[in-house]
Amino acid sequence: MVTVAPRVSPDPSSQVERKRSRSREAVLPISPVEGVSLRRFTLDEYHSLIETGFFDEDERVELLEGILVSLSPIYPPHANAVDLLLLVFSSLLTRGGIRLRVQAPISIIDSESEPEPDLILLKDMGAEFANRHPSPSEVFLLVEVAESSLSMDRSKKGALYAQAGIPEYWIWNLVDDVLEVYRDPRSSSSGEALYQTKLTLSQGMKVAPLAFPDFHVAVDDLLSPAADEA
Repeated sequence: MVTVAPRVSPDPSSQVERKRSRSREAVLPISPVEGVSLRRFTLDEYHSLIETGFFDEDERVELLEGILVSLSPIYPPHANAVDLLLLVFSSLLTRGGIRLRVQAPISIIDSESEPEPDLILLKDMGAEFANRHPSPSEVFLLVEVAESSLSMDRSKKGALYAQAGIPEYWIWNLVDDVLEVYRDPRSSSSGEALYQTKLTLSQGMKVAPLAFPDFHVAVDDLLSPAADEA
């Protein structure tokens, strides 16, 4: 005798959740493929996705030239490096007219991008930032902490920030324990934007941001104790 199990109707809520999950998977980790045309998002569409709760609360993504990009998980060395950057730059806040942001967006309208650098040193626009994200013209300095993202931060992010006219961009390179400083953003005849000047600073060296030439940042202050003792 064969027993046939009764047919169970699918739960509508679970169907919606599965469809939502598949939709997220389709747009987050995309890499451009030769010969394939990608459907890019505008900043307005991206903001609408955020407002409608499309992303999970703990989901880390950013919009780069209309493409949704998954951000790497934050591991202890990365988090510690951001803490040290914040500790070093926080003394600038006493001067007034300056704001520091950590892992927060900036809106680059011209390229339909909204990256989230690890640290942003920018002009304090007061209550304006309650209604919008900062624009490139309000940024003094961006800093990215890089390990697995080092190649992308040097190439894709570097070109994006240079194209936006951000005057100075730093990468705290956890792979080599060095600070990479990029300055003089310019566009070539081909239209590609690059930083013309690159400085690489290691242990025992100092550098001052262009906007604050009397404020010197020591590489030693950005090193974790273990790296400093090595």
